[in-house]
Amino acid sequence: MLIFLFGEDLFRSEEKLSELKQLFQQKNPNGNLIIIDFSQKEASTDQLEASWQNEGLFSQKKLIISLDFLQNVSSEKQKEVLEKLKKAALDKNPDSTLIFHENSNPRKNLSFYKFLDKNAKKQQFDLLKNFELEKWIQNYLQKNKIQTAFDPKTVSLLASTVGNDLFLLKNELEKLITFKPEGTLTETDLEKMVKAQIQSNIFQTIEALLSQNKKLALDLFHQQIEKGEDVFYVFSMYIYQIRNLLKIADAWQNGNPDPRAIAVQTKLHPFVVQKSLSQIRQTSLEKLKKIYQDLEKIDQQVKTGQTDLVLALDRFIVGV
Repeated sequence: MLIFLFGEDLFRSEEKLSELKQLFQQKNPNGNLIIIDFSQKEASTDQLEASWQNEGLFSQKKLIISLDFLQNVSSEKQKEVLEKLKKAALDKNPDSTLIFHENSNPRKNLSFYKFLDKNAKKQQFDLLKNFELEKWIQNYLQKNKIQTAFDPKTVSLLASTVGNDLFLLKNELEKLITFKPEGTLTETDLEKMVKAQIQSNIFQTIEALLSQNKKLALDLFHQQIEKGEDVFYVFSMYIYQIRNLLKIADAWQNGNPDPRAIAVQTKLHPFVVQKSLSQIRQTSLEKLKKIYQDLEKIDQQVKTGQTDLVLALDRFIVGV
């Protein structure tokens, strides 16, 4: 069997991948689970080919997970693997399941993409929009049997304030539920626990960065850490804010001066757009892109154990 999971919403795609992995292990306690991460230098296409070719004396159920193959393997190598995959006919093999998981939307003109699109069971995970975010929040509360009541206005405000980063949204939901484990969560509670904390401090930090006030940016960053805020959470908020600024800056620099029109175009809350425009006017799209690329490098370095996140962010702030 072939399965293809891809899209920009890494939270939901990883959730689906974890679900499939757990289901396989429950059904096949003696099965063979193989994971090959092509974002790592040591991963090779030889490992992937060997994973479905190596069969023992006795047939064994096998789950092979290939991570970020399409974005890290050259098109030439992809074609070589594709020819061997076609011959292996895994899409018709009940004993072997091969999952291709991509943390973005692959190029549709790739031969490998076209093959998976036609032959694999596929699921695309796009970033959720406003109404979809609200539905996701409600489903999360029901699924986890949360006693805290969220009225529709509070759910809507939470979705528009936090945005479509589901890792961050889940984090905020857990904080709100801990704050009020029973009863009804009000908009005032939300303002106190989420909006002021996220929008104000992160906004000030990014504003200080863009205006070259590195001392203030460092002070604000360490204030958050000293208050006990998770550094990974803070880092995800930096990425989220810069990503929003890039969207708004692109619309603004392409001749769209109206905040409400930009909000419609970018699918961001008008409040976020209005506050962000003051930052955008004092910087450039190129600088925002460079900052975003630097944050992506830090993310990769931290995930591969090459650096400490607090130290990396200190260096990042000083170097902007």
